[in-house]
Amino acid sequence: MPDDLVPVFQSETLMEAKLLTDRLEAEGIRAFIDNTDTPFDGLTAADQFKTVRVLPQDHPRATEITTAFQAEHEPAEDD
Repeated sequence: MPDDLVPVFQSETLMEAKLLTDRLEAEGIRAFIDNTDTPFDGLTAADQFKTVRVLPQDHPRATEITTAFQAEHEPAEDD
């Protein structure tokens, strides 16, 4: 994985990080997920965030896509 990657999103679950990565890649942006190989997922009380990273030149567009992704996946507020 390149060392100059820029974070665009942090998730508590690999599934959510993977969904965003798939969306970014569908838009032609290479995306990478950090911390995917921990054997302790779900077994500890400590946070084990998954960080989605992109190349610096893709950061502005990836941020736009990530913002839209987060808006779509926020829990609905009860009025």
